[in-house]
Amino acid sequence: MDRNYIAQQAAKMETKHDLLSLLNRIKISWFEDMGMTVKFHPFTMKQLNYYSNPNHTFHRYSQFKIKKKTGGFRQITAPRSKTFKLMLMCLNEMFKSIYSPSDFAMGFTEGRSVVSNASIHKGQNYIFNIDLKDFFPSIYRVRVRARLQAKPFCFNENIAMLLAGLCSMKISSGHNDGRDYVLPQGSPTSPIITNMICDNLDRRLAGLAKRFGLRYSRYADDITFSSMHNVYQTNGEFRTELRRIIEGQGFTINEAKTRLQKQGSRQEVTGLIVSDKLNVTQHYVRDIRNILFIWEHYGYNAAFTRFFPRYKAEKGHVKKGVPDLINVLDGKLMYLKMVKGAEDSVYIRLFSKYRTLADKAHSIDNTTEHGVTYVETIPLHDFEVNNSTEVIIDWVVPTSDDENGQPKPKRRTASFTLDGKRVYASVNKNVKKEDEQKKELLAISNCRDAKNKQFWLIHYVNKVTVPPAEPVNIEELSNELDALLNS
Repeated sequence: MDRNYIAQQAAKMETKHDLLSLLNRIKISWFEDMGMTVKFHPFTMKQLNYYSNPNHTFHRYSQFKIKKKTGGFRQITAPRSKTFKLMLMCLNEMFKSIYSPSDFAMGFTEGRSVVSNASIHKGQNYIFNIDLKDFFPSIYRVRVRARLQAKPFCFNENIAMLLAGLCSMKISSGHNDGRDYVLPQGSPTSPIITNMICDNLDRRLAGLAKRFGLRYSRYADDITFSSMHNVYQTNGEFRTELRRIIEGQGFTINEAKTRLQKQGSRQEVTGLIVSDKLNVTQHYVRDIRNILFIWEHYGYNAAFTRFFPRYKAEKGHVKKGVPDLINVLDGKLMYLKMVKGAEDSVYIRLFSKYRTLADKAHSIDNTTEHGVTYVETIPLHDFEVNNSTEVIIDWVVPTSDDENGQPKPKRRTASFTLDGKRVYASVNKNVKKEDEQKKELLAISNCRDAKNKQFWLIHYVNKVTVPPAEPVNIEELSNELDALLNS
């Protein structure tokens, strides 16, 4: 749906019925654009009334923690139901149609990124970085409501209160002054709302930067100043005024994350190295290179099992299911290209190696007439030894009946553990029940279906003609890894 049209319709809203109508127009437009053939179910007034009440926290949100790169955990609060999440996504589209973040906001903004943010500060003698403590929970419902009544929204009080209720959640803060209702980190609307709330903060900090001859940018709660001269003394005029502005806007500086980076030391802005040109960290490049090396010399499964524990530790609370190593590497290389450029020799070398391996994995010679590609096949016993795991084949009784009310038949499944995480595999229908425990007869293949989705398959050793992976010498592999990590 055209964003100008959405903005025009939003400007006409007077009642919650108008809001409901607009959200449904946005929703049906998405369904049409994606060519979805499922039956369209519009949002109802009952749903809008329920989800706009932030007291219904338990039924609206689920909470979990993810690891921070700097240590510790970050609590994420995400919509519990698909309907509520979709309603917030439609609302977010409405916000984006009306509002454009300030020129200094680099996060949660279309066309801007960590690269845009870091570029502002490259080649400077001093980089001063601060972090805002408890950023999302510092934004209360009353602030959201007030912001939605101001330009460019200009919503009436009832609409503003309804929207603020949709976008906030209740916590037990012990306060009775409106601080019980905060912005949840993990909601689709929270990122753009933080930029709305920070418009005044950006304007004042940009003014402060201009006064002292500095560069300024903000990526969410990560604030960066840079300059050729040093004005960042602990009790100096700049830092005194900086604290006054931030606290005046209802935020608190996280002192533990305040740092001054000088030329000659490694200067980082939002995870990127800033000097004469932008660069990723050496660790980022080594990570890609090491996985490609293992894949090339020891096979896809060896690379996957070395990669899997780290991925689950970093992304396991966010990404569900088994990661696809090929897609993850593709994404990491796209990021490397975005930072270093398509002509960079490091990117070209790594991408060339990746492309060769990925093309081999998708080889038509390893693909069946049904579009299933056998990337790599390993005898089941060897797979268990190499990964210190046990593959268990079992029969599962479905917990629900079929569409005719009849009990569904048992289905066979296999599972194994990698680094404490349970991974599931399919079992070929030709494998006889009496052979399920005869692992010397079975093999496991890492496969991709016709839609390029990864899955594991248990089958007889002679089921496929794909050459098995070369045996992995664990001691040799460990030595190779030690050499790579120290290079």
